[in-house]
Amino acid sequence: MRLLSFYYTSLLATSVSLAEAFSVSSNSNVAIKAGDKLPYVDLDWGFPPQKVNVPGYCAGRSVIIVGLPGAFTPPDLPSKSPGYFEKQDALKDLGVDEVLFYCVNDGAVMGAWFINQKLEGSMMQMMGDPSGEFTRECGMELTHPGPQSKGLYSRCKRFAMHVVNCEVKYVAVSETEDDPAGDDHPGSSCAEAIIEAIENNLA
Repeated sequence: MRLLSFYYTSLLATSVSLAEAFSVSSNSNVAIKAGDKLPYVDLDWGFPPQKVNVPGYCAGRSVIIVGLPGAFTPPDLPSKSPGYFEKQDALKDLGVDEVLFYCVNDGAVMGAWFINQKLEGSMMQMMGDPSGEFTRECGMELTHPGPQSKGLYSRCKRFAMHVVNCEVKYVAVSETEDDPAGDDHPGSSCAEAIIEAIENNLA
C-alpha cells in the first residue's frame, strides 16, 4: 500500500485550524447532507492502524467517500459492481482526486481487501471505521432488522458522498424498505450516478 505521507505532512500544518473549523456532530441520528462539513473523527488505515483524521485527509481535495455494509461481502467489490474502478478516467476529468471506500471493519481487514481487489496504483483507497464512530456521526448506521438478522450489527449503510475541501456537495444512499442494505439496487451510490451528480453540480 502506498504511504499517506502527504496527508501527515498537510495535517501537521493544518491541524489547529481544522480542529477549530470542524466538530463532531451532537446528533448522529441526522444524516449528513449537502452543505455539511465532515465530522472531525478518524478512520483506520493499515495495520498496525494509523489514525487518519477525515477532514485532514480531505482538506483541499475532491474526494468521493463510499460507505459499504461490509468488506468481502458481495456485491461490495469496488473493482466490479460499484463501477468506480472502471470510471477512474471520467472521475479524474471531473477533478476527483480519490475514491475512499470504508466499512465498519478494522484497518487490517480493509488493507487485505485492498490487496485482494488489486487496487494498488489506482485512485482508490480503503480505510476502516472499527468503532463505527464516523458512520454514526454521518447518520449512516444500518439499523434495519433485516441486515441485523444476518449478523450485520452496527454496520454502515450503502452510500456515497462527494466532498470538496471537507464540504459535502452531494450524498446518495442506496436503501429501500425491502432492500435496506442496497444489495439488490445499489445504483444510486454507484459511479455513474455520482458522476452525473457531479456534472450537474458543475453545470
